[in-house]
Amino acid sequence: PYLAQIFQMGNIYRSNYNGLQATLTSRNFHGLSMVAGYTYSHSLDMVGANWDFGAGNGLPTDSTHYQREYASSDFDMRHRLTFSLTYLVPGREGAAQMLKGWQVNSIISLNGAQPWGVMDAGSDVSLTGELNDRWDFYGNPKDFKSTPRGIPFFAGSNDPSNPTSNTACNAQAVALDGGVPGGPTSAELAAFGCYAVGRSFLIPPTPGTFGTMGRNIFRDTGFRNVDLSLAKNFKWKERFGAQFRIEFFNIFNHPNFANPFGGQNGWAHNDPSGGGGFFGCACATPDVAASNPVIGSGGSRATQLGLKLTF
Repeated sequence: PYLAQIFQMGNIYRSNYNGLQATLTSRNFHGLSMVAGYTYSHSLDMVGANWDFGAGNGLPTDSTHYQREYASSDFDMRHRLTFSLTYLVPGREGAAQMLKGWQVNSIISLNGAQPWGVMDAGSDVSLTGELNDRWDFYGNPKDFKSTPRGIPFFAGSNDPSNPTSNTACNAQAVALDGGVPGGPTSAELAAFGCYAVGRSFLIPPTPGTFGTMGRNIFRDTGFRNVDLSLAKNFKWKERFGAQFRIEFFNIFNHPNFANPFGGQNGWAHNDPSGGGGFFGCACATPDVAASNPVIGSGGSRATQLGLKLTF
């Protein structure tokens, strides 16, 4: 009785990856050079990263059934298409070489959605003391796609017969309590609320049990980006040249939002017990979320000029 948890380490986890890769290459076809690459893949594993096991980080939700963690990897991306091209515009002789030497370049990236996980690190609803729980999910996981505002939250109340303002959540909690209003599941619902989109909802499980939802069942919105540049090349005799460039990153100013950083590796960025506002929230662009605001890494449209001299 004086022991809490016993941490046991071993080579028990497994991972699996299958992918189909296709590449189309064109080398200077009437001035057009391009490389198009497409990958269709699926990556599965039981844990996304090897973090320190202190405070339950990296533990499976149910340590007696760790096989249930086998699911899509945190970085799983079913579809990825990249397309880069360079086109040398046909030219002719003219004043100051302005009718020749023009070049158009573009890079297009279309990435499929990646999973975001859920980890309740605040309620200990499983009563294990490991603070790595999941809730009960009912409906279609596609309804819980991450958004810039998070998943709609319905706060709990002190009324045992009506623990939240969401009727679907309330009805399911009563059903889990054997049809008796005000039971232990309804009490958890009143304490931590629930999340609902359409006919899909997420509620805390009955105390002392593990949630029904699997690992990494929700997805983000993917990544789409188009970069474009226009270059003018000058040539003076054989030894000297110059190139002036104007480059547009995310030329269409398409909003890209970062993955909500979910998972069961101790991050707890998507803790449903914390209430609304941040659960399932893609709250920033990828560059800002990664504290790496580099041009072309997911932010709003950016333009830069460049001049290169060759000799």
